Amino acid sequence: MNRLLPAALTLFALCLVHTTDSVQADEFFVGSWNLENLFDTKDDPSTKGDEEYTPEAPKHWTKERLDIKLKNLARVISKMNDKKGPDVLGVCEVENKEVVEMLVEQLKPLHRKYEIVHQDSPSERGIDCAIIYDSNVFTLVEPKFHHVNSGNTRDIVEAKLKHNGAELFVFMDHWPSRFHEDSYRDKAADVLRKRVDELLSADPKTDIIMVGDFNDEPDNESIRDHLRAVKSADQVKEGALFDTLAPLKDSKKGTIVYKNKWELIDHVIISPGLLDPAGFQWKKDSSRRIDFPELIFHPRGKGEIERPNQSYTRNDFHKSGYSDHLPVGCVLVQKPEGTASPELPKPVTTPTN
Repeated sequence: MNRLLPAALTLFALCLVHTTDSVQADEFFVGSWNLENLFDTKDDPSTKGDEEYTPEAPKHWTKERLDIKLKNLARVISKMNDKKGPDVLGVCEVENKEVVEMLVEQLKPLHRKYEIVHQDSPSERGIDCAIIYDSNVFTLVEPKFHHVNSGNTRDIVEAKLKHNGAELFVFMDHWPSRFHEDSYRDKAADVLRKRVDELLSADPKTDIIMVGDFNDEPDNESIRDHLRAVKSADQVKEGALFDTLAPLKDSKKGTIVYKNKWELIDHVIISPGLLDPAGFQWKKDSSRRIDFPELIFHPRGKGEIERPNQSYTRNDFHKSGYSDHLPVGCVLVQKPEGTASPELPKPVTTPTN
């Protein structure tokens, strides 16, 4: 019997195991959440719209209530991504960087190294967008902030992130509310689309993900015509983007309830680059609204449908509330490039006598 054969087979098996491990893809959870008026308790003299969230106002927004809301939000965020917490999370309706830092402090049990991309925006209500990312996972290459000349609305926050040599552009949006006419949101869409076109002109395969509260649904003009986001991956061509949560609308579900009806105004929109295997790739069918049981409120009124479990109803504070929006998210995948096949053991020849 050839004594070298068992050793060769063992070596071959080890090569296969090593190769299987090396080609295993990294997965990343990217989410966003409108946090429903996460304000501090102080009156900012330079902002007209934050007095509503102070201890003296009818809402009686005290430090105790702020602490309750922060703990509630952190509890849900910590459950995301199979209780590992998100790798990237866009947030909106935050008053300033300070309250985002308070939220990150509540997330310490996750043992993540969260950093924040934020800039004060010109919103008259004093609310901003921000991006939270784990700096142990991603390197922040460059932040940008895009002004939307459509009333005093929120800036669009951009973070250029990098992992294992691949770049990912993340945009966090909070477009003007539906109390404004459609043209306000059309302008916000144009600002985002212009920046996306700049990136795609440089490289059509650029990996871009756009998340947030767009205050419009997939069939509205701002999303469909100005941003040029389609509702199926099969329709992605000639620079179109893919609104990955659009199929949720067909199931008559959404992310917020208005006039006793679900509306889908929080989106996860991706560039064509996230549909190819190079760099980052959107994991098929991974986009979803996050509807943990505690996030859903079941009204007792006849004919009232279930809805997000919000912090406030008018001036009434709910200790068990979270937000009037459900969070959304998806999974991105990054496969190692240039993985070599295992070098097979050379055939063993039986020595001849």
